[in-house]
Amino acid sequence: MKNTSPLTAKPAASLFKFLKPNPKYKFRLVDFKNKDYKTDLLLSQTKCNLDILPMGVMVVGNFDNHDSIIPILKEEIESISLVRGKETIDTFYLSPMHILTKLGVPSRISRYFKVYPSEYKISETQIIIKCAEYQLKLITNGSNFEALLRSFKKTGYSKELDLLRKPTLNHLNYSVY
Repeated sequence: MKNTSPLTAKPAASLFKFLKPNPKYKFRLVDFKNKDYKTDLLLSQTKCNLDILPMGVMVVGNFDNHDSIIPILKEEIESISLVRGKETIDTFYLSPMHILTKLGVPSRISRYFKVYPSEYKISETQIIIKCAEYQLKLITNGSNFEALLRSFKKTGYSKELDLLRKPTLNHLNYSVY
């Protein structure tokens, strides 16, 4: 196997490139290490998307100021770690989210009824993909954890998947008096 960077597939330039809208990236590639655990600074801290397919995973992004793909075959993947961010619930009395939470509605549903943004916070979700040759670390919005988990399980990555959940800090369980 070659000891080069996995950036091999590049889409062809199109005549109608100006008609194509710019993609909205949902992930950020935080760290890329090769088998010697050396960080590639050109790849780290770039916005990208993660495509989860039955044959492998593709990281599509704007690396080195042009669209590129990092393909990872399913056979190469040793483990995939999903780390859910810390969840903080801090509502005020008679808030719709507070009432729904007290009635037993899960926080993943009652968070849509918050009045202030500070009532419900969840820190970012981390995805760590380890292969024999390299390791990728991506981050995304904390509310994407459930969708990522479903996508990985649906496409057949249950054996490679490791889940880590950070604790939930619920200020409703603490009484002031």
